[in-house]
Amino acid sequence: MPESDTPSPHGEKWDLNLIPDLTGKVALVTGAAATDSIGFNIAHQLALKGAKVYIGARTTEKAEIAINAIISSSPSVSKELLKPFIAELSDLKQVKATSDKFLADESRLDLLIHNAARGPTPMAVDSNGLSLCIVVNHLAPFIITKALLPLLKATAAKSSDVRVVTESFKYDAGGGDDLYPCLYRYGHSKLANVLFAYQLQKRLNEEGVDILSLTLHPGTVKTGMNALAVLSTIAHIFITIAGSVDYVARFGGGNLFDRAFTPLEGAITPLFAAVAPEVRNDKAKFGGAYLMPFGKVSPDDTSEDAKNPALADELWNTSEEVVAELLDW
Repeated sequence: MPESDTPSPHGEKWDLNLIPDLTGKVALVTGAAATDSIGFNIAHQLALKGAKVYIGARTTEKAEIAINAIISSSPSVSKELLKPFIAELSDLKQVKATSDKFLADESRLDLLIHNAARGPTPMAVDSNGLSLCIVVNHLAPFIITKALLPLLKATAAKSSDVRVVTESFKYDAGGGDDLYPCLYRYGHSKLANVLFAYQLQKRLNEEGVDILSLTLHPGTVKTGMNALAVLSTIAHIFITIAGSVDYVARFGGGNLFDRAFTPLEGAITPLFAAVAPEVRNDKAKFGGAYLMPFGKVSPDDTSEDAKNPALADELWNTSEEVVAELLDW
């Protein structure tokens, strides 16, 4: 079937020119160091609109490469507005320390975008014996959010638009290095992302705090990590087993990457969630919502587990207990 005749599962692309002026705002984007990544493109677009952007990276060298790439591509962006956020997300103590430093150094935080993720890879554990998949994909974002929540709340008290955006699809289900166990672990970590975003919004609402929490699927994206993109696409097919989302990518035949998004296209949905005025204007619709490209609220694309308030509450409480034990926090 010709490409023009193939139905697209996605809506129209959101126009990045609609990103409002972000002068004076502060954003933190994890996983933003690789120049062919979604996170880098999110950070770049925010910087173009005047935001002060922290580039999440594993090392200072990687962050500087990303910062220099943005400056080289867009000389209008001031280097003073681009800062490193250095943390190896598999090291939860370092994640906490870097978050605490951010809290001490910064006076505001308007946008917290959890973009970094570990894909469906063979079984590996951290120094505490926890699956790296759940550590990197859930516990690290949980710790960053928990540590920076006082600053997010303080910013919300003096600003009308503070948001936490968590990317999904990008608790350990057991060992094994075969495809099925890898996808199963990955699926559970992505289910945790959806439940986390929902529960965060619920708690903020109960406290009367005007912050938006959203989660999303950026689409199947062709980056420099094509092997990960392949596994992510396969995960779309099998992920219902792990309980995260029910969406299945449809490419209409041909090469797997023929219809995959570019990294910039992959950044559109996260950017929509983070800065689109219509999201703020309709908090009842978007608060705690799950978005598909390019900004469509898609509850039907999540599993029954992802809609379970009791499971979300249990995940939050368990995460609190694990973090408290590991970090004496």
